[in-house]
Amino acid sequence: MISAEYVIVGAGFAGAATAYHLARSGARDILLLEQENRAGVHSSGRNASMIRQVVGDPELTALAREGAAFLRNPPANWPSPIQFEQNGSLLLGNGELWERLCQDGETARHLGVEVETWSHKKAEDRVPILRGAHFDGAVWCPTDGVVNIFSLLSGYLQAAASLGTKVIYHSPVQNIEVTRGRVRGIVTAEGKVEAGTVINAAGPWAGRVAEMAGAAKIHLRPCRRHLFVTAPLAEVDPRWPFTWDVAHDLYFRPESGGLLLCACDQDEMAPGAPPIEDKVKELLREKVRRYFPGLPDLTIERGWAGLRTLSDDGRFVIGWDPGIEGFFWVAGLGGHGVTSSYGVGDLAARLILDRNLGGNPFSPARFVS
Repeated sequence: MISAEYVIVGAGFAGAATAYHLARSGARDILLLEQENRAGVHSSGRNASMIRQVVGDPELTALAREGAAFLRNPPANWPSPIQFEQNGSLLLGNGELWERLCQDGETARHLGVEVETWSHKKAEDRVPILRGAHFDGAVWCPTDGVVNIFSLLSGYLQAAASLGTKVIYHSPVQNIEVTRGRVRGIVTAEGKVEAGTVINAAGPWAGRVAEMAGAAKIHLRPCRRHLFVTAPLAEVDPRWPFTWDVAHDLYFRPESGGLLLCACDQDEMAPGAPPIEDKVKELLREKVRRYFPGLPDLTIERGWAGLRTLSDDGRFVIGWDPGIEGFFWVAGLGGHGVTSSYGVGDLAARLILDRNLGGNPFSPARFVS
């Protein structure tokens, strides 16, 4: 039997960033438990790697802005290079969704994000294959971009380890021991881990981990999303920003000489490695034909699917459980984990170390009547 003051379940972006910020804030005796034999097997390693700061909700925007600022200017002692390509983003809108997107851009601007509103023509000039596309205008964010997700995740883990955090891989949680309403430990296949605090950063499995502890019944939905990469395309400039049509739910960015594309599909699934559905590939092709006639015929070379875990109100779930003492949530990041991980980890660490810290808009207590 081993013990730790802080036991974090899950070594994805939520858990790794929380471990890093706890350790850099002076906390010691931190243990990360990861069910796989390496970090980033599931959601944290299966996303589009895009850093997007204009997201509508001002509380999420603030965390996204903090995360993007960190990527542009990491600390001098960061253990490995952060491979961040700051090529910007173009968010396209149409009709009422264009008006809403402009409002989202204004919200981000007031929070310190560099944002411009572009005409259809200016967006076409920046990304020529947008000619003939169905949108009224674009929100341009020059400080967005694409990050190497594995270098970022590895950086959090290395930095946390340098400050004394221990990581145990291939250690799935089987049960959470609770006595008289307080967490006492975690049972894994290898044995029991005594814990002062259990931090639930289990991604798609966060609901199951909470159920083991008898924690608040928060409805978290793991939802599948597909990504596809085309063969090389002569038309594609690798310096293009990523382009996201929020009206028609489609995005693309340069990748490997071609394009990485997503039809923004969203099917609720059980936690695990989601299978690929060929029908989504056809959905993608249909959207491209209908809304982006300037894109050439697509030859898909490879694809994969990952899970985004969503709460019912779309906000993150970060904070102390209202019913189980010593149980803390860092869950429901809903596809924003890469962008916001630095801010999420910082907020989680501050809430863990200062029980009197107020003003938390992500508290799990909001779901408990």
